[in-house]
Parts: sequence; C-alpha cells; structure tokens
Amino acid sequence: EEYPPEQYLAYGQVRVTATAVGRYREAEGVPPSRFGYRFRLEQVGRPHLAVIRVPDDRRRFMTIMDGTCYDLSTGLLTGGAQPLSHTMLELRQLFWPRWQDCSILFTTWSNGEPAAAASIEIYELDELPALAVPGDPQDGSRRELGVQYEDPCGTGASEGALSKEEWAERVISYLRHSGQQLLVYPLVWYHGPQYPSAREPADAFDVVVARDRRQYSRWTTRPPEWVSPLLERFGQEGLAFRASLTLLRLGSLMARMNTDLESIRSGEDTVNNLVATDQVQTGTCDWTVVYNARNYQRLVEYHVAERNQGDFPWAYGEQGGMPAHPIFNPLHPEVQEAILGLVGEIAERYGRYPAFKGISINIWHATFLWFASLRCGYDDRTVAAFARETGIEVPVDPTAPDRFSQRHQYLTSICRPAWIAWRCGRILDLVRRVRDRIQAVRPDLGLTLTLWDETTVPQLLGWAGVAQQLHARLSTVELYREGGIDVDLLKCEPGIEVDLGMGNTRDRGGHPPDSTSGMDAALASTTMYRDHDFLDQQTLTAVAAQERPGALVFNCWVEAWGTHRWFPCDPEDDQARALAVMSGEPAEGIFRMNSEYPADGFWWDSQLRITPAFPAGPHFMEPYAHALAELDACRITRGGLFLDKAHTDELRRFAAAYRALPRRKLSQVGAGIDPVAVRQGEDNGRRVFYLVNREYYEIPVEVQFSSTPATLTDLATGQLLSAGERWSVTLGPYELRTLAVPLAVEVTGFTATPPAGIAAELVSRAGEVLAALEAARSAGWVVPGATELQDALPAALAEGRLAWVRRALGSFAAQRALALIAEGPEPQEGKGR
Repeated sequence: EEYPPEQYLAYGQVRVTATAVGRYREAEGVPPSRFGYRFRLEQVGRPHLAVIRVPDDRRRFMTIMDGTCYDLSTGLLTGGAQPLSHTMLELRQLFWPRWQDCSILFTTWSNGEPAAAASIEIYELDELPALAVPGDPQDGSRRELGVQYEDPCGTGASEGALSKEEWAERVISYLRHSGQQLLVYPLVWYHGPQYPSAREPADAFDVVVARDRRQYSRWTTRPPEWVSPLLERFGQEGLAFRASLTLLRLGSLMARMNTDLESIRSGEDTVNNLVATDQVQTGTCDWTVVYNARNYQRLVEYHVAERNQGDFPWAYGEQGGMPAHPIFNPLHPEVQEAILGLVGEIAERYGRYPAFKGISINIWHATFLWFASLRCGYDDRTVAAFARETGIEVPVDPTAPDRFSQRHQYLTSICRPAWIAWRCGRILDLVRRVRDRIQAVRPDLGLTLTLWDETTVPQLLGWAGVAQQLHARLSTVELYREGGIDVDLLKCEPGIEVDLGMGNTRDRGGHPPDSTSGMDAALASTTMYRDHDFLDQQTLTAVAAQERPGALVFNCWVEAWGTHRWFPCDPEDDQARALAVMSGEPAEGIFRMNSEYPADGFWWDSQLRITPAFPAGPHFMEPYAHALAELDACRITRGGLFLDKAHTDELRRFAAAYRALPRRKLSQVGAGIDPVAVRQGEDNGRRVFYLVNREYYEIPVEVQFSSTPATLTDLATGQLLSAGERWSVTLGPYELRTLAVPLAVEVTGFTATPPAGIAAELVSRAGEVLAALEAARSAGWVVPGATELQDALPAALAEGRLAWVRRALGSFAAQRALALIAEGPEPQEGKGR
C-alpha cells in the first residue's frame, strides 16, 4: 500500500516490485537508501514480536532498526557465500518497545545490496514462556549455550530498558525463552573494572534512550554493586554467569607507567612493553582509548568546541601514534601481580554465588596477558630472563640505545624457535597462576581464553587484503603462538578452556578501506575471515584437541555515525536529573549525545545507526553446526553489542538438543565428519549420540547399531522412537539430533546421502576451479593458497567431504584463480612457478 508521509518515508529510489518469490518494496542499491513505517503500540514495556517477510532472491545487506536505539535492531545478509533459497523468508524479531509512537526502517547498507521487505506484522505477546529442556538436569553436567557481550555500555539503549536492572530482567527472560543458559558479560572492560573494585580504579558508563527519544550517556568512577543482585537472580532462574575480562588497561598499572625512553635506555625499569622499533608502548593505539569515565567531562567540552581529539589529554597520559599492541609486559612481576590480584578479587567477591562459573579473558591485540606479536618484549628484564633460563646469550650491547631493535633482529632471526617457545612457556606459567588463583576460591571455577580474531587480526596484520588471506598469513593458532599463547600446551591443563572466535560476517562489510563497498568490494575483503573460520585446519585441529573446546560466534556490527556529537544537558532538563542514576546510585555525570545525518524524512532528530547483520534463513545456524561437527564444542556463545532476539525459533530447536549432551567430548563414529558428523559416549548408564548436518540442505542418514535397541529416545523432546539395527532419519539444514540408547548398544556406523544434484554441481564447479588454478599457475601467477587447494580438493571430492568442498570453492584462492583466467592474464616472468 501507499501511505502518507506521517506514516511512511522513502529515501532514494524506492519501488514496489513483483518477482517470482512475491511482491515486495525495495530500496535502491546505494547506501543509505531506505524506507520505513511509523506505527502505534498500546503497551510500552510488554514483549512484542515483529514478523517481517523478506525476499531471498538476490544478494542483499540490509539493516533493520527503529532509528534511535537498539530495541528493534537487527540486520540481514543474503547471497554471497550463502546459496540463495529464492523464497520469501520470515524474520521474527522480539522487542520491548519503550514508546508508543514506533518506527521501523529498512536501509541498504552497501553498494548493490538493496534492502527489501514484503510485509511487517506486529504482535503484542502475553509472555515469553521458558523453553523446557528435558535433557538438562541443570546440575552443570551439560554443554553450555549462551550469549556473550563485547560491550557493556548499551544496556540503557536496548531491550526497552532504562536501567541495568530492567535490562537484566529482560535478558533473563529471553535466555530462558530461547533455551540458552549462559551469559558471558564484561566485568573488566577497556579501562578496568565495571564493578566497585577495592584494587583498581573502576569506571562505568552506558547510553540510555529516554521515553521521548532523547539520547544520554551517564558515567561514574564509583560503579555501584550491580553484579551481586544479577547473580542472585541468575541462581533463582537456573542460569550461569561468567565474567568477561578485556585486559587492555588497569589504573594501577597506568599510574606507574614509565614511558620516558631516555630513562629506560639508561636502565630504569618499566612495566611497559619495549617494541622492535626502539620505542616504549605508550597506549593501545586503537579506538578504546576514549572509553574511560575520567575522559568524559573534558571530551564533552571538546565536542562542543569542535576541537580535534589529536591533542586530547587522555587519562593517565596515554599516547598513540604506534601500532596497536599491549601496553604492559605480561612477564613483569608488577603486571602479573595486578592480574592475579584482579582475578582473585573477582573470584572472592562473586564466587559465593552458585550462578558464578568463572572468568573468561578475551585475547585481543592489546590484551596484556600475552605479547600479541614478536614486535613486543625486548626490555632488559625479559631478555635477561630468557638468556638466564635458556643459556642463549643475546650478543647486543646492554647499554646501546638501540638495543631493543637489535635484540628483536637477533632473537627473531637466529633463534626464533627458542624465543617463541620460551615466551609461550612463561605465558603458560602465568595462565596457570591465574587459574590457580581463581580455583583457590572455588575449585570448580573455570578459566576460558577466547581467541578473538575479529579484533586481533586487523590490528596486528592490517585490514583484509591479499596478504591476510589463508596461507598468505600465519594460521590463527600460529599467530597466537607467536604472541605467546600456544594452544597445544593448553590441552593438558585442567580448568583452562579455549574458545575459538568466529567473526566471518565481517567479510560482508564494516571494515576499511570501504565499509559499504558491497558488490564492489575487492575479493580479498570478502573471504579472509570465512576462509580462516572454515578452512584453517591447523587451527581447527588444535582447538578440537582441547579437553573441552568452545566457540564464540561474534555478531559483527556496522556503524554509520554521521556527525556525532556530545553536548551538555540543559540545566532545566528534569529528565536528565531523573536518569542520572546507575543501579540505584547517583551517576557522577550525564550528557546528551546524538548523530546527525542528511534529512531523509525521518520523523525524529534523535538518531543512531548501529546494527549487526546475520546470515539469512537457516544459514544463521551454520557456525553452530560447524563448531559442533569440527570441534565437538562443549560450549558455544554468540553475541556482540547487544542481545540478538531475531532467531529465537532456531535457537530453541538447537538448545533443546545441544543442552542434552554431556559437558565433555564424545567419540567420533566412522571415519568422517563431513557433511554429517556422528559422535557417541556413555552418560549416566546409557549411550548418548548426536548427528549434526553441516550443510544448508536436507541429508538422509542411516545409523547402524551393534544390536537392536530396546528404546531410542530423542533427548530434545523425551519422545520414544522405534528402530531396528538400522535407523533412518532426514536431517534438516544445519540440524542437530541428540538421542540415547541402552549402554550395551553401540553406534557402529552411519551413511549420509547428500542430494545428487548438489553433489554433481560441486563436482562440476571443482573441475572448473582446478582448471583455473592450473591455468593461473601456468601463466605465472602465484595465488596464496593455490597449491594447498590443488592438493586438498581432489582428496576432499574423493572422500565426499562436500561441506569442505563448498567452502573451498568460495575461498580466496579459488575465486582469485577464476577471476584471473576470466580476465585473460598475460604470461608473467617466472612462468610455470
């Protein structure tokens, strides 16, 4: 229908079109073309459901939001690496409205990928009933499924909440409704504790969007005790909580920084890292420098005066102008004491709550639990310890002003393996001490190290280009080892678990050099994360070898800030005074914020355009199936800036089956795990097994047993199924089935039969890619990953590993070779290399 401007806006060339999949409204394929609707609701604060039908008929990247806050925000990706269904898909977004006068907007994020929608229906719900999970006795013996936040500052701009308490209740409600039972949330963020720490300078801030749509930020350096009440509620609801630590700075260490290079050259000690360029690391040199409450009052003044932040006096005198690396040396005794004291305080403060399950440390480019790369760690103290403990003398004048770069040159060229191994051993010792300090408070508390690649890789290696592709750069596990974390050493360490980060939606945009290039993006900008997530076998094998491996699926988000402003609240702003409260205590400060954009017909001047984007349809579940099939993941979390509530049905189906599995790895059935993986093991006097489909199409599977089971129980539902010595089932796209039989019955094998048409198509495409790889080689082109792909692809085809084949055919090496041949490359010097 057509609507008047007070109900409908269109910016750019928006049209209604009829296609084979149906009739829909479509924006222009140029950002930020968009269309939106204004509608009225009656009950503010009650759960609502937006049912949105969108066409999956071409490549699209659309953001969906209310335009001012995160309450209704989600996003959709179609095409690209994911096959199109050529159907109309249904997106079901839960939300709690904070105002009656509502809006919903569909925006084209990137070039050539237009936003579209066929219909929108809004329902008010009575409640969000909790999902029954019959296979989980809630005694800590089952696998963990949950939500992980990178950022703690959006609580007042999401879930319709005006306070942390309101936000927490809605997160609890959604976790129980979706079948998830774990929350991993920052207690230590970019600049230190977000709770009232007795050891470290703390701070906290959040964005809050008021009922009249005005946006505020409130902050304090004395955060109130909000964690204990949250843990009480989690215990009452049978949920689990793990504290997330992004160890980039601690105030006690920032206050004792010695960044005077001349004094360090003369022999003075420093807790800071000395880097390969004869510099002292004076800051993380990334976007995180802003987010300390000690900066905010002055930053508001800078915004008002429109001053450049290049000369801003950051808290503790932090400086930039260097590559992003950890500020502090993880092997310095004072740094280690600060880390151990912090984790000990958290364990002692919150370990008395049964819902508290331990600590998760995000291993980023600037986390000072490690060195991050071979560029760091050339101070006098560290190199002297290496020489003393290994007997390897470093022939560099200990008084030379350039001794740090000389050491780097010697240690990374002459005895690189010994240098890397020694650093990994010393970091392992530190990680063990962190675990021991936590478990001294409560032996069942765990320590998780999350290998968070989405932040780490671009900061250390640069944004995605040819140099960052699979087999051009180090594998993820090698990258972490060079920085001091050897994943292989961790597999024998009880109480230390590794989560592998997966952030491959970043390949679709949101990063330099052009975050909205879309269809015009260079190939290397569209393959790097995905290739490493799915094809980096060295990393996958190393993480799978852990005692209880896990995975973090990062919901990468995109941002369009416009002209972003911070400004003081009006002295007569009674609303600001009422909102200047954090967990029941007065905030130290509150200020207004807003982003300004060119006029496009939006009904309000208060705007914020930040949202994640998710693979459409069943592809949302692809990383879950991959983590389970490839790693036998005992823990899967997903999240980012705020709670994803647009995939509840998919999560409920997976949760009921996944949470029935014991919290330990099972034994592989048969020789292969592609395209279906089957594993089994003993659990409470019976044999449990699972089947997981790694692909987007249905796959019939026949399971063979050692004898006819008396019963076959579907653990997700409790339903009894009939089966003889063979049992047939058809797995849906990315589907998990979890079952149990008597212990005496073994699963002896299985047969998976992918659709013949899809198999034939992949074989045909593989032939084209192999021919292109050979033609490119003969013409003298050296494509990163080409040799590895030429070796692996025929074997994968012969073994029927169609999930791997599909992803390999979309890899950088495959697509680069096809593009070179299509362009008709001229023979190059060194032809035939």
